[in-house]
Amino acid sequence: MMRTIFDELLDLNNEMNRIFKYYDYSGEKWGNTNVYENKDDYVIVSKLPGVAKSDINISIKDNTLKISGERKKDQDDKANLLLNERYKGKFERNFILNEKVDMNNINAEMKNGLLMIKLPKSPESKSKKIEIK
Repeated sequence: MMRTIFDELLDLNNEMNRIFKYYDYSGEKWGNTNVYENKDDYVIVSKLPGVAKSDINISIKDNTLKISGERKKDQDDKANLLLNERYKGKFERNFILNEKVDMNNINAEMKNGLLMIKLPKSPESKSKKIEIK
């Protein structure tokens, strides 16, 4: 059987995947995160496909929000894996919080592979209109 340039490219791709298997070179280890601010709160939205909410831990210490967890293996060990683009293993991400976040009313929800954490602003951090007399 004659090899083509596509066979060589596939071999190169497989070799690169093997080399970078344990390195977070693509951001896939953690997932993509967006942080939003609105009038009443800050919102952190992270894509964590394939991670069960029971495998995610969220904690706050010293004004740092820590999200950690583990994406577990999802394929059969007997299957021959041809392409692996989803990181498996432990992950951790830290966010330094503004001290004006209401720590007692933070809530988190996981839906369709998206983790959404709402961090309400404390009353003193919200803007208020000052009337001129």
